[in-house]
Amino acid sequence: MPIKIFAVLLFGLLGSISAQAEQKVVFNGDYELHYIVFNSTMLQPDIARQYNLTRGGRNAILNLSVLQQQPNGVATPVEAEVRVRVRDLLGQVRQLPLDVVREQNAIYHLGNVKILDREMLWFDIEVEIPGERDFDFSFSKEMWEEDA
Repeated sequence: MPIKIFAVLLFGLLGSISAQAEQKVVFNGDYELHYIVFNSTMLQPDIARQYNLTRGGRNAILNLSVLQQQPNGVATPVEAEVRVRVRDLLGQVRQLPLDVVREQNAIYHLGNVKILDREMLWFDIEVEIPGERDFDFSFSKEMWEEDA
């Protein structure tokens, strides 16, 4: 299944759940970082397998995309180096490995996140775009275990 279909399925599914809405932040003028984290049980098993995403009640998926707004109003994907650190309430910090998925109209940075029930996590994101100022952004999310 092409990643475009995966993205449509992923965001279509999440669009119906307001608490899981995609979010974005604008930086360096015309760049956008789109981010979402959700429990992996929301993915169909075959989609998770196809994109090497761990599916289960104690696993979440982080999906990041970097876009640049063009003068015509269309946002286009941007090649960027993206790094993520995950922190918890106990002060534990871990680097989150990301897989980069490229399609002609999209670039996704996907990571598997281990979670505990009712766990508050902070995601520290660093974005490097060649020729641009680096951008750092953090957000928090309370995660919930779900039945697989």
